[in-house]
Amino acid sequence: MFGLSVAATTPFNRQGKIELNTFGEHITSLMQSGVNSFTFFGTTGEGPSINLNEKIEVLSYLCPNVLNSNDAIAAIICSCTADARTEISKYNNLGINKFLIAPPYFFSNPSILGLKEWFSEIFSTQLQAHNQFILYNIPQVTGVTIENDLIAELKQDFGSQVVYGIKDSSGDMERANTYLKNKDFIVAIGDERLIADSMALGASGSICGLSNIFPQEILEIIKNRQKNTEINALIMELLRFPITPGVKAILALKTQNDIWLNVRPPLIKVSKEQISSLKKCLKIL
Repeated sequence: MFGLSVAATTPFNRQGKIELNTFGEHITSLMQSGVNSFTFFGTTGEGPSINLNEKIEVLSYLCPNVLNSNDAIAAIICSCTADARTEISKYNNLGINKFLIAPPYFFSNPSILGLKEWFSEIFSTQLQAHNQFILYNIPQVTGVTIENDLIAELKQDFGSQVVYGIKDSSGDMERANTYLKNKDFIVAIGDERLIADSMALGASGSICGLSNIFPQEILEIIKNRQKNTEINALIMELLRFPITPGVKAILALKTQNDIWLNVRPPLIKVSKEQISSLKKCLKIL
């Protein structure tokens, strides 16, 4: 089973520089909770706001000093296949060969043929590196829904060792259920509210943001396939805000470390009113 991969959030100081020591301490603390892996530079990690040199600096610091590279998943979020291949190659040099890859964005309504060609340009150059790719379905952000027809064609061309699985962050149980029909294919759920029901139907685990703060609670949901009403209530409150600053605010409150409040533009910190609202939810947990 895939288990729980923490969608790691990224600590910045007030000047916007990544705080490596804080990052290392955060990962070390989460490892003690029994999580299975970490996914870096995705949505919660503000990946599109971090340049490649910074990403390599972070992962060079963390792997292997803090984290085994086998337990690291790097998110690839870009529309240029050449940039994606370069980024993957840099990560391979660090011993990382697992990737969460989002579809290209900006050009609206790409065809399945166009998407297949885009992914194929990347996957076809990765076969000797033994890389594994988890497709990232987050249509509310990318504007692209990954369809089962595309998955089937990519698996046929590259196999299930390369096209390893999908992370579904659509928040749509019906969409998650369609992915669960694929064989030899892991399905990791991004919306914490859907983990329990999805696990009961055969999902493999989760890649989610709240595991930065409540790893043991999310692990329990995965293990017992039972909803956590307090976690679900917190998600409903978070959805009132831009999600990434909200998750970071909860982490700041939980750790009493305001460095987690900092985000990079175009995101902005949560307001004092929002923090007060989140404090009330945290008292329940």
